[in-house]
Amino acid sequence: MTYGRNFTNFHTDCPEQSPLTISELLTFPAVLAGNPQVFAQESGLERRIQWAHVLETVDASSHLRGHELVLTTGIAWGTGINFRMFVAELLERHCPGLVLELGNAVPQVPAGLLTACHELGLPLIAMHKPVAFVEITEAVHQHLFSWQTRRLEAGGEVTDHFTELMQVGTPADSVLDHCARMLGSTVVLEDSGYNVVHYCSSGDLPKGFFEDWQDHSAAQHRRGNPERYAVPVVVRGKRFGTLLCPAEAEHPAGVNHVLTMAASALGTDLLYRPGPLLWKLGTANRLLDRLLNHREPDMERLHTEFESVGFATRGRYLRGFAVQVATTADPQEALTELNDLWRAGGMVLGGSAPGAPQVLFGLYSSEERAHPQTLSDRCDPPLYVGSVATDLPKASVSLAQALAGHELELPGTGKVRQVADDPLALLVHELRHEPAIQRLPQQHLEPLLTLNPARRDDYIRVLESYLTHPTNRSKAAEHSHLSRSVFYQRLGDLEKLLQLDLGSSATLTILSLALHVYRHSRSTRPRQPVT
Repeated sequence: MTYGRNFTNFHTDCPEQSPLTISELLTFPAVLAGNPQVFAQESGLERRIQWAHVLETVDASSHLRGHELVLTTGIAWGTGINFRMFVAELLERHCPGLVLELGNAVPQVPAGLLTACHELGLPLIAMHKPVAFVEITEAVHQHLFSWQTRRLEAGGEVTDHFTELMQVGTPADSVLDHCARMLGSTVVLEDSGYNVVHYCSSGDLPKGFFEDWQDHSAAQHRRGNPERYAVPVVVRGKRFGTLLCPAEAEHPAGVNHVLTMAASALGTDLLYRPGPLLWKLGTANRLLDRLLNHREPDMERLHTEFESVGFATRGRYLRGFAVQVATTADPQEALTELNDLWRAGGMVLGGSAPGAPQVLFGLYSSEERAHPQTLSDRCDPPLYVGSVATDLPKASVSLAQALAGHELELPGTGKVRQVADDPLALLVHELRHEPAIQRLPQQHLEPLLTLNPARRDDYIRVLESYLTHPTNRSKAAEHSHLSRSVFYQRLGDLEKLLQLDLGSSATLTILSLALHVYRHSRSTRPRQPVT
């Protein structure tokens, strides 16, 4: 009786991305024992081996599945072989290389085989001593099996790691940071419009990495992302964006597995805080921090990074802004509302500074020189805006002005305060760490500062009013909310107390500076760090 069974579906699965190259194969003792002679270009040595197969015929198509290293003694070759056709068939099966043991059947490398391998680019390894093919195949397969085992173990570690991040509610920017460090590469999260929402890098970014990002990324997607890894971020069937990293990234568990687990963690974060706009707060803070604190000397690179998140900087008018969030308001909701209010005139890139009270700050980009005129109900006026800028270095100054205006609590007559209108206050703020500036109040206002608090504040209010309107004492008196007679009397007392001539322009200048320093030093609002 004959028993038959179809075994065609029973085979060993080879790793799709083998770590074993021809170059590494040549270090195996079983291969070195054959005194190998290698005929290959340098690039051919990096071809990857997914399996090893002994093939004594030239019928490659019937015996190979693909990516196998072929070992042969040529014992069944015979004469009249078309070596070019043989090599071409091997390459069609993505054969990484051919190992030929020289001996009685084939005493030397056939010239036709050597020519075909050279012209078509197939690495050829000639063994000048007898070798046991079983030892070579065993070494190759053991190497691949060990790698697959390590891959499975690493995959479990990656899964456990990101599962833990999900369980503790790790925010999106931290998830990306973990992912970038794990891959030793740059990881980019982009939205469905190909704008960079956030990115993290384990090292320095290549020059021009974000150049024309939207166009370049869209083209990559259309081609199936052949030059990078791409994993979608999907929550409940809705695609929020794509997680990307360069093709050079590596990980024992596989780059796709790491990105997939990171995408799952990002999706979990979205379930708690829905909306891709929330991710932009982290990205904006990073970009604004790099601009404000001069962490990126290459302004051209910073330009491309700003534009990669969809914020136009070239050929636009830029203004820095800062505003305090209302006590009961959520800063993210306040920023969303500002973005909606200002969208008709321009675009906003904003972030929030930690602490209490919370502050929104950022840049406003517009085709016009005008600044925003409206303010969200979730913000406490005034809105501080810096001077108009036409490039990022000047925009950095404008943003610093706006933050300084908020820190100094410069008074405003309406909802919007242009900080550049008070250059002296900005100068004091900029020089606030200089010892000579810090000593000015003690040097020129000491007689006032030693008075009891009520009298001190009264005289300082009079002095401040006079310095605001030095050429119009009637207006200065009105500003101080005192009658003219009382105001004039207080001015006389001030001249005697300070022993200064208040009619001197030099005296007015130094007193203005000293008073600004005094006001700055007494500010109870600490500078909010940009993070």
